[in-house]
Amino acid sequence: MPEDDNFRLPEGFFERPLTGRELADFADCPHKFLLSHFVDRQQTRRFLGGPAALHHALRGAIVQFYREAATVDEAESKLLLLFEELWEGELCADTMEEQNLHKQGRQILTDFAASWVADNPTALHADLSLSGEVDGVNFAAVADLVLPAEADGGPLRVIRLNSSRRPPTEPELAHDISAGLLLLLAEEHLSPERVWVGYYCLRPGKLRQVEIAPEQVDYLRRDLSSRAARMRREKDFAPRKGKYCRWCRARSRCEIWKR
Repeated sequence: MPEDDNFRLPEGFFERPLTGRELADFADCPHKFLLSHFVDRQQTRRFLGGPAALHHALRGAIVQFYREAATVDEAESKLLLLFEELWEGELCADTMEEQNLHKQGRQILTDFAASWVADNPTALHADLSLSGEVDGVNFAAVADLVLPAEADGGPLRVIRLNSSRRPPTEPELAHDISAGLLLLLAEEHLSPERVWVGYYCLRPGKLRQVEIAPEQVDYLRRDLSSRAARMRREKDFAPRKGKYCRWCRARSRCEIWKR
């Protein structure tokens, strides 16, 4: 890993699509955004610990279940089997956290099989990458699930899975840059079909819509392109302390926290 004063964005970085996470990281702290490119996926998940392990196993089990087109009758057993294959308890802080999160994960999937899968037995896509241009800038997002319309003429349902203890509310989603980007790209990528975008919050098992007022869509598009432009202009990527530092996956490399 390079010394702090030698960190540079990877060559060709702006030639590929930007993600909502990168935009959010940059808005929080330019240094966090820069350093995140020098922390690999395993290091990131190890730093985030048990919650990352839980989300990885839950999302992976659900995505794989729909990819394999398993039946409703075998949903619970299949989901639990996939969960066990993906569960990485060693990422937890201690044995107690590992046992608690493992138990929670199994219960979440048992409830998911009984409620969600029973009403949504099939998916058109699982782990679908979406990309497109917004005001001349290329962006990318991922839809965890794309479900068929509930009725003839209804919209396709684009779902992102969330396992946070404190899941986002609908008003928060309306102002979340990643959620807004997912909505814009889903509408563009799945055109001419109508789409409905939502976050399925596994805790406590509720679906929350990403809904942006028509008059706010133009603002969202300008905001996305403006953030990308600021990112391109940035030279120093100076660190900025905030409450997000506690969960920063690049904190161990940050000059502020090494003093």
